[in-house]
Amino acid sequence: MRMFVIVLAFLLGGCASTLRTEISAFHQIQTQSSAGSIGASPRFAIMPLDAEQRESLEYQSYAALVSGHLQALQWTLVPPDQAAIRVTLRYGVGSVQSLVIGDAFGSAYGGFNSWGGYWGSGWGGPRGAAIGMGFPLGQWQRDVRVVYLRELILRMERSGTGGAGAPAQERIYEATVRSEGNTPSLPMVMPAMIRALFLDFPGPSGMERSVEVLLKEGG
Repeated sequence: MRMFVIVLAFLLGGCASTLRTEISAFHQIQTQSSAGSIGASPRFAIMPLDAEQRESLEYQSYAALVSGHLQALQWTLVPPDQAAIRVTLRYGVGSVQSLVIGDAFGSAYGGFNSWGGYWGSGWGGPRGAAIGMGFPLGQWQRDVRVVYLRELILRMERSGTGGAGAPAQERIYEATVRSEGNTPSLPMVMPAMIRALFLDFPGPSGMERSVEVLLKEGG
């Protein structure tokens, strides 16, 4: 069923000016004055989660976007040795191949993902008879399509108190943002994915939510 949703979005969303994201987050962030509070204007620094992305200009661009959103929340950007909270991020893109089966009338009947698993029995109501795994009788054609899976991982760790047995860093936030589409270009979608993450920051903990945003801010 998941692959059915992916390919359906691919087929119907090619001209959309919005981006649908799936966000999952876990956190222990408290902004009020209480135990575990991060304070009103926490000092933070940003660094890559993967060392190989450190010198990347692409990474620096995304880090600047994250920093801008945090500063808009009254967080204070400081050098790493002065930071109370270390923010790390990683980005990437993968792909899934989907086999779409159609008849002579253009009806689609689902297909197989790149691992050979069947993901659906069709959408829009097939015209004519079909048997087995959704394959229509008579003349049919197949089309292999690629859906790209874009991902952003963001983590936050607070400096430990230094007490006996206390960890040097305490994880207080971790989130994953994913989107799907027909292009592997991260620069086209990453700004929107980052905006989606910060629309309700830190947001609910321990659940996944769907957030739809404009691909271009103000567009």
